[in-house]
Amino acid sequence: MKKRMKKLMALMMVGAMALSFAACGDAAETGSDSDAGSDAGSDSDAGSDKDTGSGDAGSGSDAGAENILDGKTVGFAQTDSMSSWRTTETDDIKEFVENAGGSFIVKDAGGDIATQESDIRDLVAAGVDFLVVAPLEDNGLQGALSEAMENEIPVILVDRAIAGEVGTHYTTAIMSDFVWEGEQCANALMEALPDGGNVVIINGGYDSSTSTDRQQGFVDALDADKYPIVGEQDGEWLMDKAQSVMENIIQAQGGENIDAVFCVTDDMVQGAMNAIEAADLKPGEDILTLGIDGTRAAFEAIESGKQLASCTCTPYFGNIVVETISKIINGEEIPEHITNEDTLYTKDNVDVEVGF
Repeated sequence: MKKRMKKLMALMMVGAMALSFAACGDAAETGSDSDAGSDAGSDSDAGSDKDTGSGDAGSGSDAGAENILDGKTVGFAQTDSMSSWRTTETDDIKEFVENAGGSFIVKDAGGDIATQESDIRDLVAAGVDFLVVAPLEDNGLQGALSEAMENEIPVILVDRAIAGEVGTHYTTAIMSDFVWEGEQCANALMEALPDGGNVVIINGGYDSSTSTDRQQGFVDALDADKYPIVGEQDGEWLMDKAQSVMENIIQAQGGENIDAVFCVTDDMVQGAMNAIEAADLKPGEDILTLGIDGTRAAFEAIESGKQLASCTCTPYFGNIVVETISKIINGEEIPEHITNEDTLYTKDNVDVEVGF
């Protein structure tokens, strides 16, 4: 880390000589929208040094006003562009980087870990000055990330964890507390069903700490005797897949034997609600629904009574990413783990305009 700091400070002093590969900013790539959920994750390897960051959107940050990234290129290795959460995340980081005077390259892995590994190596070869990565999975990127760090390119992980080490695989990690998000949904369910009930879980798979952490937080907070898990399947982050697996669970269990369904993303809640309605049941009445992300669609469903609760998981990383890069450039010490704060929304406090 000290070696990287010395190099960055030296680059600042020589000014124009520090402009490395700025033209790479013209090579931006984007993907197409479809239905999927967000994937963040908590990082148990990030160490105990924590800070709380703000992921609020909007232009005109102090870092941007100073053009702190003038002549710098930020590369972003995105998992996919298959949800509004993902596209919002990409757009927000791009906006803040460019407002700070920097060039921005985004590589879209399309949901494939091998592609994302290759994307990271491409960005390293292009000579980006800073690398932002939203890891698709816990494992599979360590070699490429180590290559970036060995080339003295600071790596900022956003919204998901990896099984790696600070200083070797990344510089800092910025993400939400996903166990906490799951706990908040469990608390909302227990308040709505104080006498207990049968619960279904639709997760996003077991290769992402996002899904496992959210499910762990939810399950651990519940009284297992009062809230038995009667069905659990992988919705693969997709609305359509969540609808299919919920249809299967309803057929197997009987809709009358299910009291609530918790999905680790709001997009999958939408799919589960479609399945509930297809079974001539009413979401929010016959079966309660809960999710995470804080999408506009979820907030509208909460307002109408179809969804019980949604815990936000902000996709707005632009401000805190540029602030973190600014600190690196200025030689300031940065924490190993920065936590974005989130909020549980129910009918009592929901604001549709807050959704994305």
